[in-house]
Amino acid sequence: MRKKSFLSYEAKLIIAILAVLLLIFLPIPLYDNIIEIKNDLFLFYEKNISHYPIWLQILPFILILSLVIAIKLIKKNRSKYVEDNFYNIKWTWDWHKNDITNLQCYCPICDEPLYYDDTTSKFTIEVSKIDFICDKCQKVMGSIANENNKLNSSQLVKKEIQRQIYRKLTQDKNLTK
Repeated sequence: MRKKSFLSYEAKLIIAILAVLLLIFLPIPLYDNIIEIKNDLFLFYEKNISHYPIWLQILPFILILSLVIAIKLIKKNRSKYVEDNFYNIKWTWDWHKNDITNLQCYCPICDEPLYYDDTTSKFTIEVSKIDFICDKCQKVMGSIANENNKLNSSQLVKKEIQRQIYRKLTQDKNLTK
């Protein structure tokens, strides 16, 4: 599905033509302002920065560039991580920006989608758990203990996914040292 644009192509063209006409006919010293800004930057460089060695002048740009590349690589690696086993259950998900979406659980034996049962017995001790049941295998494939009844199973698994990502990032940092 195509994303809707705020303005049509015709409206954008009319605005562009009007902007060009305004720049041509209004008495705005645009070129003079650009030259003045350039001269001010050059004077600032001569006065404050030029006495440092060239490697020290370039270092901030290299650091910023390496930081941007590292962030892009982390995002790329994160988007490849879309499947794992938690609580003896196969989980798959998608990424939308930094959020986990379309979280699904599957049977580790037959790969069928699981359904869950979160009922607790009133005759036993109040230990809340969520059972994941396979329709094809006709048995409970896994359970998640849920002491906090306000959290649902997807929130618990999302927290586990974030823990795994953090664990992998810290392992990668330790390997590079």
